[in-house]
Amino acid sequence: MNCFLLPASLCRALEQVMARFWWRSNGIKRGIHWTTWHSLARTKSCGGLGFRELGKFNVALLAKQCWRLITHPDSFLAKFLKARYYPTSDFLSANLGSNPSYIWRSLWSAKGLIERGIGWRVGSGRNINIWNDAWLPGIGDGRVKRDTIDIRYTYVSDLIHSPTSTWKVDVLEDLFDAPQVSMISSIPLSVSGKADTVVWRLEGSGKYTVKSGYRMLRDDHTTATGMYNQYSPSVIEQFYKEMWATRLPAKVKISFWKIANNFISSYDNLQARRLNVNNVCPFCCTPGETVAHLMRECAFIKQLVLEQGINFISCPTNIAWAEWLANIFCNLNPEKKVVLMVTYWAVWYERNKLIHDGTIASVHDTKAFIRAFIREYEDVNTICPPGIVEREGKWEAPAENLIKFNFDAAFDIHTKASVSAAIGRNHAGLIMASCVTHHNHVFDAFVAEALACLQAVTYAKELGFDKVIIEGDNITVIKRVCSTSMDGSVIGPIIYDIKSIAGQFESIEFRFVQRKINQVAHTLAQKGKGQQGDCYWIEEAPPRTSAAAALDAESITEV
Repeated sequence: MNCFLLPASLCRALEQVMARFWWRSNGIKRGIHWTTWHSLARTKSCGGLGFRELGKFNVALLAKQCWRLITHPDSFLAKFLKARYYPTSDFLSANLGSNPSYIWRSLWSAKGLIERGIGWRVGSGRNINIWNDAWLPGIGDGRVKRDTIDIRYTYVSDLIHSPTSTWKVDVLEDLFDAPQVSMISSIPLSVSGKADTVVWRLEGSGKYTVKSGYRMLRDDHTTATGMYNQYSPSVIEQFYKEMWATRLPAKVKISFWKIANNFISSYDNLQARRLNVNNVCPFCCTPGETVAHLMRECAFIKQLVLEQGINFISCPTNIAWAEWLANIFCNLNPEKKVVLMVTYWAVWYERNKLIHDGTIASVHDTKAFIRAFIREYEDVNTICPPGIVEREGKWEAPAENLIKFNFDAAFDIHTKASVSAAIGRNHAGLIMASCVTHHNHVFDAFVAEALACLQAVTYAKELGFDKVIIEGDNITVIKRVCSTSMDGSVIGPIIYDIKSIAGQFESIEFRFVQRKINQVAHTLAQKGKGQQGDCYWIEEAPPRTSAAAALDAESITEV
């Protein structure tokens, strides 16, 4: 499936094998298929079980090879295919050609998926067409929206002021509406001359993954078929999210999922499938054993849930069964959610036991079984609460010939502004320098943390320190800086600048620490939110920050 496009008939046959295996109750009987494979292939948050649709998964796997042809043009396979099928163009512009091999025909079938998700990360902007290419970050197709094209501006570099590596805000305001101006202004730019980079827009790393490619294909089908054709998306998503997150065995969750979707062999469902059954509730002998009657209206279930403190009266019954159950479930506290799920599982078990064995359990016995099951499962899966035995962390002073700079950021999601804070201390914990800088049009908190790291590196270099340690509490930023591969994420230009400046030090090391150990930088960043402009201090810091730094200095272990 990585190299060849399987026939649709083969994919359907394999899916039928999996479906038969899923629905049958034992190794002999075929079992009743209560829903389609497409429904089972939906995500768990949408009411499915997250199974793979093999046809779409096949295309997503093939797209991985296409992505390698684009990002590794010097590989042997890329050179071979280029010489054979697109000698004068690139892969995205290639045609199927005449008499193509089966491998090329398979790869070409996944080209459409790549075309929809590919985009650019802005570096210099010289290779990115403003009007045709996808270069905007965030949700959407990545392309600018404008009724007409302004021929005065062709490439993104025309929107950038080269000497300062900043956006020409006046030009942006003349070309685009306010939301697009805000979006474009928040794109980080590199002052070190980073080149434009081809990226996969649906992943934060900028690299194509089979998971994101399959998600795009799956979501297209979900949107086309209307997965929320009956109920409120928010209610259904919340219901399934909380249901699957409950700490219970998989057999209980799956049974509850079947009950919620009416995928059970109740007499009413069997009769609807033209089976000759006596459609009477086995508990109360009321005609019509529907899922709603068995799990809501039967005297047995009413008494059972009432004795366990669950109120069914709070939700009207003149709505669909699934919507009613979702509303009841979402309004319960976590403990009652567990009780309801185990109760439904136990009731279905007792119902089948009554039909097949002729034995019936009382409400008292069933309630005792439910409580014992929950208690035993909790005892077996008891986990020590986090933080009880956690080792006390503290700030560690650098070696005598090093200066350690801690950085942190404060981000305001409403104004899209951030504050970068950096504070440098020596081996004795004494403050050597500190600073607070402000940034506008920041894309998100992720970018804010990267800007804070850049500020720490830049400030350390400007002060003339040659041997430094840069320490922060954002592990993703630290990993990106330490990585030797090209960063295709939205902070790629910032990471590029950090690495460029880091190469000018005699010695530099980047470290990740927990937030509580980075408290001094955090305090400084919060203080900076009240500052009107950028502030720089030499051998000092604001009072609260100095007090926090003094506590760190006191904790230094004397050797």
